[in-house]
Amino acid sequence: MSVPLAPRPLIDRPPAPTAAPEPTARDAWAIGLGAAAVAVALWPLRAYAGSHLSGTDAPKFRLDSFPLSTYPMFSEHRGRSAHVPHVIGLTAEGERVIPHHRHFGTGGLNQTRKQVARAFRRGDAAVVVQDYADALARQNEALGGAVPTGSGPGSTRRRREAAIVTVEAVRSRFRFDEYMAGQRLPQREQVLARCAVGGRAEAVQERRDAAQLGREAGR
Repeated sequence: MSVPLAPRPLIDRPPAPTAAPEPTARDAWAIGLGAAAVAVALWPLRAYAGSHLSGTDAPKFRLDSFPLSTYPMFSEHRGRSAHVPHVIGLTAEGERVIPHHRHFGTGGLNQTRKQVARAFRRGDAAVVVQDYADALARQNEALGGAVPTGSGPGSTRRRREAAIVTVEAVRSRFRFDEYMAGQRLPQREQVLARCAVGGRAEAVQERRDAAQLGREAGR
């Protein structure tokens, strides 16, 4: 004789809830790292708190491009001007030509720039301009008096450098807003040494202001 089976319920009962596991140290580390990442991402917002559209930082906030511009690598305060120790070439007409850094060192631009700055601080500016002038003289001799006629960047650079008659070691003061607007002349300048291409260098102490620089560039 068969025994009838009990009817199955139409809906299974869900399992009884269990207690959540206790948080571990690993969970705490994950929460802390997540909170730190959020804080770093939102940190630039601090610049928008309070009154900021006044003083020397006003242009920065009016022309801001959040979020990148308020990170230190983009917006660290650098003042409105900078002093740049460097070497310039002058043509017979007074045009300023920046000779290639390879005339002084075989490294990259930044490496050569630091070497030049250290030499200026040591009082060796005359040595620097002598090296530049000698290198330019050798380049002109290799050209045999011919003027490069190519349209490439190398030919253009050598063509401009061939017109240099004097090399100067200078410490120039540039204003950032003027320079970025296209004004490439410094606001003022100190000449530390001078050397004619093919000649001997001499240490000097001369100063040029903006008016004098403008006159020399426009002559």
